[in-house]
Amino acid sequence: MNTGVEGRGGAAVAGAGPLGESWRAWVALAVGVLAVSAHSALAYGMSPLLKPITDELGWSRSQYAAAMNFRMVLLMAVAPSAGRLVDRFGARSVLAVGALLMGIGTLGLSRMESLGPLYGWSLLIGPGQACVGSVAGSALVLRLFRRWRGLAIGILNGGDNFVTSGVHMASAALLARSGWRGAIGTLGLAYLALAVLVFLVLRAGEGSSRADHAPGDGAPARASGAEGADTRETHSAPGAPWGDPGLWLLLASYVPIYAFITSVGIHFPAFQRDLGRSAEAASYIYGLTTVVGAFGSVAWGWACERFSSRGALLLVVAGLAVTSLGLWLPLSDAGWYAWAFAFGVVNAGAVALLALVLNELFGSASIGRLMGVAMVFCMAGTIAGNFLSAGVFDRTGSYLPVWRLYSGLMATTLVPAVLLWRRPARVARRLPVA
Repeated sequence: MNTGVEGRGGAAVAGAGPLGESWRAWVALAVGVLAVSAHSALAYGMSPLLKPITDELGWSRSQYAAAMNFRMVLLMAVAPSAGRLVDRFGARSVLAVGALLMGIGTLGLSRMESLGPLYGWSLLIGPGQACVGSVAGSALVLRLFRRWRGLAIGILNGGDNFVTSGVHMASAALLARSGWRGAIGTLGLAYLALAVLVFLVLRAGEGSSRADHAPGDGAPARASGAEGADTRETHSAPGAPWGDPGLWLLLASYVPIYAFITSVGIHFPAFQRDLGRSAEAASYIYGLTTVVGAFGSVAWGWACERFSSRGALLLVVAGLAVTSLGLWLPLSDAGWYAWAFAFGVVNAGAVALLALVLNELFGSASIGRLMGVAMVFCMAGTIAGNFLSAGVFDRTGSYLPVWRLYSGLMATTLVPAVLLWRRPARVARRLPVA
């Protein structure tokens, strides 16, 4: 019995695993989950620590946000280069170096006594985050998976949410037992362990454009939408489609999306503390969003095997606009858990769909470079959101004006999302499997 995956010319490719994908693809996906989680773990691991850090060191939230934004600027500066390096050399070296930089920098943060070291260690952490995030992780997964790319990206980001929820809750627990310094130091050691794991498990060149098989190698790609039958997808030619309006509509959608979702991630625990809840209660409520997101990302990815990822993105933007309204309301504990469930679903879609929309529009030939540029715009949204949220809070003493501003912003984001949904994909050529 032939258990291999049919490759070019009908030859069987050895090493077929679950769903017809190679075992190497599944191993790389598991490592990718940890790598992508490393990017978001810092923000969400630090989230329960915001109030005790600023209270102990005498910083305003605007001062703290400014230091975080400095790190994001460094991330933005390095992300396009990280994408090019992944396209050229593969994911292993990029991910390992990124985790190493983050580990050293985060351990340094655990000893800080003033704002200076927070900025200084960010010189390592910012570039490290650019290397360990979804730029390298998405390129690795999209290039190794042949049939179930949407599902794989969903698992990648769903696993990120699952790990992040654990980091968020563990950070709150460590805060109670070891203080904020112990919590940050533990996170730094985890980054160093990740660097070793990546170097040992991944192979040199995996995830590079040279390792991305020509159409027909490995398992054939699946068609999305109503076409139903298995097809081989042609890839766009190498190079980035900078003149395509679809790219700019996507980026225009993701700047406000990231401004909103990262501001919620950073400020929601402090918002709940200001409402009178304990740090652990606030972390459990927000932790539900990441637990739900772990399953929601997989569901969004699975749906994109059958339907347009751009249509899914439109639904996500509409959902974010609705959940932003919920932040205005004086909800009970049960009400906040219900809000967290809804926000977790749409937040998961926002994160998972970026790589899938880029792949749907332009193919995977330059996915590392495209993801690097997209991350620049996403981080620009994060920086703007940090300044907006912290600045408005410091002036008004309340988060309510912040959430009202985001409600208006997400409503206007529906415009580019609708225009993107109506545009044809640049890579729409589907060849039937022989």
